[in-house]
Amino acid sequence: MVDPQIGVMFSVNGHFAKLMGTSEAHLRDVPWATVACSVSPSGETDAHGFTHPISAADARVHRLLRADDVQVFVEVSALATFPDRQGHAVCVLMVKDISEQVLAEEQLRVSEQRLRLLTDSARDVVWTMSPLGQATYVSPAVLQLRGITPSEAMAQTIDETLTPDSRDAVIRYFFEVATAVQQGVTPPQFRSELEYWRRDGSKFWTEVLAFPVMGANGALVEILGVTRDISQRRLYEDSLLEAREMAEKSNAAKTEFLAHISHEIRTPMTAILSLTELVLNTPLSESQQSLLNKSKSAGRLLLGIINDILDLSKLDNGKLELANAPFDVNDVLQQVSDLVSETCAIKGLRYDVEMAQDVCPYRIGDSQRLAQALLNLVGNAVKFTEQGHVRVWVRRLSDPGQAEQLRFEVQDTGIGLAPALRAKVFEGFVQGDNAQTRAHGGTGLGLSICKRLAQQMGGDVGVTSQEGQGSTFWFTVQMPVGPSVPSAHLKSASAQTKEMPRQVQGVHILLVEDNLSMQGVLKQLLELAGARVDLAENGQVAIQMIDDVRYDLVLMDMQMPILGGLDATQIIRQKPAHQDLPIVALTARGFIEDRDRCAEAGMNDYLMKPFEYKDLIAVLQRNIPSWSVEA
Repeated sequence: MVDPQIGVMFSVNGHFAKLMGTSEAHLRDVPWATVACSVSPSGETDAHGFTHPISAADARVHRLLRADDVQVFVEVSALATFPDRQGHAVCVLMVKDISEQVLAEEQLRVSEQRLRLLTDSARDVVWTMSPLGQATYVSPAVLQLRGITPSEAMAQTIDETLTPDSRDAVIRYFFEVATAVQQGVTPPQFRSELEYWRRDGSKFWTEVLAFPVMGANGALVEILGVTRDISQRRLYEDSLLEAREMAEKSNAAKTEFLAHISHEIRTPMTAILSLTELVLNTPLSESQQSLLNKSKSAGRLLLGIINDILDLSKLDNGKLELANAPFDVNDVLQQVSDLVSETCAIKGLRYDVEMAQDVCPYRIGDSQRLAQALLNLVGNAVKFTEQGHVRVWVRRLSDPGQAEQLRFEVQDTGIGLAPALRAKVFEGFVQGDNAQTRAHGGTGLGLSICKRLAQQMGGDVGVTSQEGQGSTFWFTVQMPVGPSVPSAHLKSASAQTKEMPRQVQGVHILLVEDNLSMQGVLKQLLELAGARVDLAENGQVAIQMIDDVRYDLVLMDMQMPILGGLDATQIIRQKPAHQDLPIVALTARGFIEDRDRCAEAGMNDYLMKPFEYKDLIAVLQRNIPSWSVEA
């Protein structure tokens, strides 16, 4: 109770005394101005600390000073005013402690101010929307981003804000929000790349994040979002995609170029090797035979280089497919030995092969690619070793019963490798730079191909070497144990050449080839084997001849004028009378898709130029029906 005239408290209750941190007696007859620090800005205070008029209808916020000098916020309201016994007015005040509420409001105000400062100064656009999609706030960054003010942005429709596809994405999101609200669950967040309009009509890409803001009762209050300009990032990504497309086109062009150059090189190479083979089958002096054998070896070396370049291109483009068939590792070792044994004998090198006793020789995989990888290592070892030995070891690395990993090691006593060369010897086109390595020549592709093949077969490669004291190259492959297969150690080429001609004696063959020199060479080779040969210069002529004459087999070149081999084969296969006619493709291209295209067109087999005489006879044996072979 307070005397409104002099502002003195003459009665307080215990709650007020406790609030002020003192006793009731200490507050009796104390002026209100003594405890009141200030009042709310909405009113003015008289000399006694009161705000006039005070009535039961309003309440004012005051700051009071406790006995311990701590300020508390209170809400003061007048309950009643009545006269005392002497007739003086007495005002009954109610004081409510609202310190926690005022503190919370102050913290909220500071938080809102901090948030507003952050959003107003952020480079990203911060915005809020009502559950119905009406913009309620847009930060000033929109002016920099879109060239419009926040008020203009809030007034725009969704069509004025976003391009059609982006608009549809936002509409779908609001549909998801509405569905979630109806189901009583929290709506999902939104993250997407949207395309906005600028004031000048240009478009740009942004990354938009949106989060539903839920109230205390679980209702959706608003959607808070952030929009970030990602134009530069999109330009960078687009440039990467463009660069990737250009790289893919470049690779495709390189592959096509290699295919064409392969055809141009392989065709004359076939003629060179075949003509050499034909001359070797004629009476010759010892000197002539020696020179022709050297010419044939040089041709094989050039063929090896061509094959290396083509294989490297296939590996680079992921177009080298591996076979998956049972084979005997002993056959692979024998095949490699047959190819290097003569050179080792000439150089006086001891050549040893040892396979560990715990190695199961029966495997499933690509035996030819395994032989190619091993031959690259063995061939290098023989090439760079002038005295001593070359040894091949085969070991098992993994546990029995699993897809075992085999390790092939090739040790030599040759010139060895310098440390700088060891670090990069498995890279493409890498050779040593001393006189001895230059004297042996080569492309430096063999080890690179060996590495790629080993990796494609689930393994790796490595080398230990010391300059002047030899090297040990190794590679590993992952090949599961397979069923037992009969041994098929290769016979010598000369033995095959002597036996094979009798296998195609009297066979009637149609050779379809546009290159006149190749026509003559292949005709002589086939006649050497005992076959009867007719010639056709293109697919159109071949179709007419096949309709008129019954042939046992057709050798069909793929690339010819007027009508190529693939188109001609498809036309031939459409005629019931020629469904079983063996057709073998002749091509100088070396890619796996070419073989697939031949099969799809209806061809039975595939012979890639250049080939050796034994390869030609082998493909004839595989495809000629037994009834057409004369005894």
